[in-house]
Amino acid sequence: MEGDRVVPWLTELGAFCLRRDKRRDWASLGRSERILGSIAILGLASAIGVVAGFSESRAESHITGYRAAVPIIAPASQMHGDSLAAAALGIGSLQLAQASEASIARRAYRKREYKTALKIWEKLAIKGDPEAQHMLGVMHENGEGMPLDPVKAAEWYHKAATQGNSEAQLNLGALYENGEGVRKDLHQAAEWYRKAAEQDELLAQFSLGIMYRQGRGVPRDDKQAARWLIKVAQRGYAVGQVNVAFMYAEGYGVTRDDAKAVEWFLRAAEKGHPVAQNNLGLMHHAGRGVSKNPVEAARWIELAAKQGLANAQFNLGTLYESGQGVSQSYLTAARWYRQAARQGELPAQFRLGDMYRTGRGLRADLNKAVQFMRLAAERGHAEAQYRYAEMFAEGQGLDQDNVQAYKWLTLAAKRTSDNRIRNAAKTTRIQVAAGLSAEQRQDAERRAKIWRPQNNNLIAMPSE
Repeated sequence: MEGDRVVPWLTELGAFCLRRDKRRDWASLGRSERILGSIAILGLASAIGVVAGFSESRAESHITGYRAAVPIIAPASQMHGDSLAAAALGIGSLQLAQASEASIARRAYRKREYKTALKIWEKLAIKGDPEAQHMLGVMHENGEGMPLDPVKAAEWYHKAATQGNSEAQLNLGALYENGEGVRKDLHQAAEWYRKAAEQDELLAQFSLGIMYRQGRGVPRDDKQAARWLIKVAQRGYAVGQVNVAFMYAEGYGVTRDDAKAVEWFLRAAEKGHPVAQNNLGLMHHAGRGVSKNPVEAARWIELAAKQGLANAQFNLGTLYESGQGVSQSYLTAARWYRQAARQGELPAQFRLGDMYRTGRGLRADLNKAVQFMRLAAERGHAEAQYRYAEMFAEGQGLDQDNVQAYKWLTLAAKRTSDNRIRNAAKTTRIQVAAGLSAEQRQDAERRAKIWRPQNNNLIAMPSE
């Protein structure tokens, strides 16, 4: 099986909700540029298969999550020259005075003169001004000029939202989605996102599209998801473009179209989005929607890897290990695997263990091989479980233990979707079983039955 490889395709990461960034410089942003809503991101990921040994199964070889916050700037609709505009429209002196006060409040807020801004907005909010109500919600939510109070924030957002303020509708939807200041209610979140989305709020359109994709707060509907996400992508939002590319690549809510997937990946990749760069590289690697080009594949994947995307770092390691699109170098492969492994990239942890086991690219070190193999096996990597079992059976780097070997072979055979790993694990298990008593086999089977994958945070990363 040495030298076998597979190129798994794109897979959805599952949603990850980004918390509001409380540390952002809110004062430097215009009122329509302040992004307060939680952003659910449907990430993309895929991995180039292993270079040597068993091919990794589709489910095992993909990134487990993309957790990088993406700074978003919504379309600005700031008010300039309020007094002039008000006079031109023939607004009465009272409204004109309010408009002037609102301008003063906005300027004070940008300068972080929160007491001044608060005093004016409280006065205007009591009179029913929706912008002032929304901004009081912002200040209560972020603890600007007052203690943090999500309950008060929700109350003010609701007042502004019911008057049609789209930013307040977006933020209120985010509070309902996260259960902050209000009881968590995904249906309410979706409804408020919808109201804001219909008023062209970019992040509301994005959030609503994600909720349709996931079936959260609304019935799952890929066509509706595609409708809203395409709107966002067309407005230049990189994360939306990545999601639309994914939907075209997999045919979710749209007719599968690799060329369109490449187009949207490219738009986001050119903006510097690492997930788009990684997947665009994989499109070039596989020749989907574009001519197969290993050099171009490596170029895009390296751009993502250098931004710290763990899955791209793993992919780049496999390219260096096999010499595809780059000059073959086990040492460079190990360097990229190590960076990805430190971020918890499961297949990279396995590959490091295997390199220490075989001495390929790294000086053979059975102690480190055991540590990395155990780490990957405990997290549920099937080939690592198979190799870990072999090390127990052969007493390679640890005490020989056929009960442990039988346990891990049972798990490897059960958990993998790769027939080669499954068949090899079953064959080796038969050989190991010959040296076990009935009681020992029952003990090993019991251990396998109660085993559960461990969170990476619960397992110490091997020191190097």
